[in-house]
Amino acid sequence: MPQMSTFIQNHPGEQDAKPKGNPNHNNQGLLYVTLLLLCIPLGITIPVLKRLTTIGKIENWTMYGIIAVLSLLTIAMIILVTKRMMFKNTAEQKKYYRLAGGLTWLPQEKREALQLEAPSCYHTGSWVETLEYWPAEIRMPRKTRFTTFQIVTKEDRLAANDEAWKVLSEKTYNERIDQLFAGMHSRLFASDKQLMTDQTRNAMISRLEELTQLPERYITSCWEPQGSNPAILVWAFDLQRIIELSRTSFMAGLITEQKAWEQILKAADYIHALFDEPDAFFNNYRIGHAYWSNDFKQTNEMAQIQKAYNNNCKWSIKDVSWTRKDHNILPDVILNGCKDYVEEEIKKNAPNSIGFQPGNNDNN
Repeated sequence: MPQMSTFIQNHPGEQDAKPKGNPNHNNQGLLYVTLLLLCIPLGITIPVLKRLTTIGKIENWTMYGIIAVLSLLTIAMIILVTKRMMFKNTAEQKKYYRLAGGLTWLPQEKREALQLEAPSCYHTGSWVETLEYWPAEIRMPRKTRFTTFQIVTKEDRLAANDEAWKVLSEKTYNERIDQLFAGMHSRLFASDKQLMTDQTRNAMISRLEELTQLPERYITSCWEPQGSNPAILVWAFDLQRIIELSRTSFMAGLITEQKAWEQILKAADYIHALFDEPDAFFNNYRIGHAYWSNDFKQTNEMAQIQKAYNNNCKWSIKDVSWTRKDHNILPDVILNGCKDYVEEEIKKNAPNSIGFQPGNNDNN
């Protein structure tokens, strides 16, 4: 079980499950200095021992013994220094976890939640076993320099939040989270089915099919309840974005770790109540992403992300089980298919049918 092993993730930016040895992390100078410091004494000692042997101060066997011992010690020191240099990335990752308050394997429930971000994290080489997806300044008790990876500053995350979400405070974070839980994209997807003409709706379905390479019957099934299961609409896209926004907003210092986990676990529970397994979730996410972006370059990249994760990823997060949740935990907006919003949109777009109508006369 991974919980029983040393807690190490991939090196930031890389896809290998654990950091690979790399002697090139700003260590060449250290290696040269080490070799110099070890070889100079050896180069001085050998002539001295030979001279002492010549004048009869020590025996030949003593000289060769001392040289052999010094040579072995030099080789051992070089191996030790080289090894420390090779795995400096691992040592620095452990140092980061220690300074961050002793980060270690998360409990099952939180790992199941972060598993929902695993395909995109694998694609970018981001972390998926911690709340932060990159070593973050917000975790550090003091300014600390690392040489094998960069620390993401709060300002970096704020800039990214502003660009992607227009979220720069806890207030705007709360507003955006509420919108996502209300079905920011799912309610539009649901209302399109009712308000679009048959021709326009069929054109949209065909476009989504082309963008995602998913069957038409799957796309249309997203609008329909399946037995006792509510319509999934594009809830995977809305709910996954709650997880993403909560992680980055924590790193930006806008919300506490506790609040981030509260929203992440809530969204993850809803996802595990709607979908039977990871691919079902990610297929629906890709429909929502295509509905939002309407761009083949982006949707094709998303399909390749799913394929690469399924075929190549060796991360332990991939082996975390998928715990199905009961539908009873789902809010009304999911259970009723965004009914209130759809009905309101139908009223807005319907011809005026209130008040006096021609021929509406009790005397007739």
